[in-house]
Amino acid sequence: MLCSAGVAQPNHVSYFAWRSRRVLLLPLFCPQGRDLDQVLIQTLPLRHMMLSTRHMEFLEDLWRSIGLEVVIFVVTLCCAFLVRGFSPKAGPGRKVISPQNKAVDLPRAPVSRRRDEKNSPPGAGLQPADVLREVMQCLQEHGGPARPARILGLYAELRHLLQKSGKTLQEVARGHTAIELYTGLAQLVIRTGKHQSLDSIIDDMVENQVPRSLAFYESVMKQLAVQKQFRLALRVYDRLVEDGLETTAITYSCLIRFAAEVGDFTRAKDFFEKLSSLATPSIRAYMTILGVHNKRQDWPSALAVIQDIKVRGVAMDSLALNVALSTGVAADKVEEVLALLAEAEQTEHCMPDVVSYNTIIKAFAQRANYSGACEVLERMHAKKRRPNAITFNTVMDAAVRAGKPEEAWTRLQEMRKRGFKPDKFTCSILVKAFCKASSSVTEASVDRALCLLDEANECLDPTLKATLYNNVLEVTRKAELNSSILSIMQQMRVRAVVR
Repeated sequence: MLCSAGVAQPNHVSYFAWRSRRVLLLPLFCPQGRDLDQVLIQTLPLRHMMLSTRHMEFLEDLWRSIGLEVVIFVVTLCCAFLVRGFSPKAGPGRKVISPQNKAVDLPRAPVSRRRDEKNSPPGAGLQPADVLREVMQCLQEHGGPARPARILGLYAELRHLLQKSGKTLQEVARGHTAIELYTGLAQLVIRTGKHQSLDSIIDDMVENQVPRSLAFYESVMKQLAVQKQFRLALRVYDRLVEDGLETTAITYSCLIRFAAEVGDFTRAKDFFEKLSSLATPSIRAYMTILGVHNKRQDWPSALAVIQDIKVRGVAMDSLALNVALSTGVAADKVEEVLALLAEAEQTEHCMPDVVSYNTIIKAFAQRANYSGACEVLERMHAKKRRPNAITFNTVMDAAVRAGKPEEAWTRLQEMRKRGFKPDKFTCSILVKAFCKASSSVTEASVDRALCLLDEANECLDPTLKATLYNNVLEVTRKAELNSSILSIMQQMRVRAVVR
C-alpha cells in the first residue's frame, strides 16, 4: 500500500518497496522463471511480505562488518583439512621433528598392541622370541641403552607373551641364554637408578627357573657398591644365601664394609668372623672391623683384633694401632691402652706416631691428670717423635683441668719455641685458664691474654673472638683494674669486636 502525501510513513515498507531486493530470492521461489511478484502475491499474505526496515539495515551492516572474515575463516578451514589429509601421520614409536629441529621419541605402544592396530590376522602377532631378540639388541648397544623405559617396556611385553603362550624363557632363547638377559636387565636398572626393580628381576629369575650363579650375585653387589647402595647390596646377599650359595673371602671383605656403612655393626662382626674362618683378612678388612668396634666402644673386641693381627703375621700399620688406642680411650681403659702402646713401641714395623701419643695424652687430659700427660710428652721426646700443635694444646688442656693455669701458659712458651703459633683452640684453653685464675688477676696477666688474642687474631671467627674478649673484660672488671679495662676496650675497637 502506498501512503498518501503528508501522512507519516509507518516503520515498515510495502511489498513494492521490498521487491527491489527480489533478485536474490528469484531462484528459490521461481524455478520455472515465473514472475516473482505473481508468486509472492499468490502464496504469501500481504503482512508476510512486509519486512522491517530496521531488520534489513541490520543484516546489511552485519554482512559488511563480518562477511569478509567469515569467508577467510571458511577458506582457511578447508585448506587445513586438505593439508591434513595429505600429510603423513606420526604413529606410536615414530620420531617427529620439534620446532628446534630435534628428533623426539614418542612413546611406543606394546608390541602386541601395534600388531592389533594393523588388523593382522590371528596367529600373525610377534612371538616371544622376536621380543627377546629386540630386548637383547637394545641391551647390547654400545654406549649404554639410550631408552631404558623402552627396554623395560619390551621386557614387560615379553613376560606377558610368555604367560599367554605358556612357554618358558629357555624355550624361546634361540642363541641367547636367559642369564644374559637378566644380567643385562640388572645392570640396566642399577645404572639408571631404578633399584626398586632389582627384586622383581630376581623374582622373575626364580619364577622362570633361571639359575642364579655366584658370579651373577657378586656382579650385582659390586655394581650396587659403586652406586653406594649398600643396604640393597646386603639384600642381594640375602637372596644369595636363600639360593644356598656360599660367597668368597673377597666378597665377605666387601660385606663387612657394606654392613659398617649402614650401621649394622652386629652383622659386620659376623661377616668378619666368616672371613677369618676362610682366609687371613687383609689389613683393610681389619681396619674396617676396628672402626666398627670403635663406634661401639668395644675395647675387648678391638684388642682381640689387634692380637689376631699379630698372630696371623699381618703387617699392622700405625693407623690400625691408633684406631685401637682410640677405642680404649673412649672406653676409659687408660692402663690397658698404655700397655698396648708400650708393646707397639717394641715392634719395628708398627712404631707409634704422633697421633698415637696424642691419643694417650687426651686420655690423661680427660682424667685431669696433668703429670700423666707430661710423662707421655717426655716419652715422645725419648722416641724421637716430634709433637705438633695438637700435642701442646692437649697438654695445656690437661693443666687447666688439673687446676694449674700457670703451667698451661708455660707450655705456650714451649709451643712457640717449637715453631708453632697459637690457634683458636690455644686461645680458648688459655682464656679459660685466665678466667679460672680470676682471684689472682694482674695487669701483667691481662696484657698476656691480650697479646695472645692479638697474635691469633686471624684464626678467630667473629663469634669466638667476641666471646673471648668479653670473658677477659668481665674478669678484669671484677678485679677493678681500670687501666687494663681501657686497654681491653681499645684493642676491641681496633679488632672490631662486638661487645
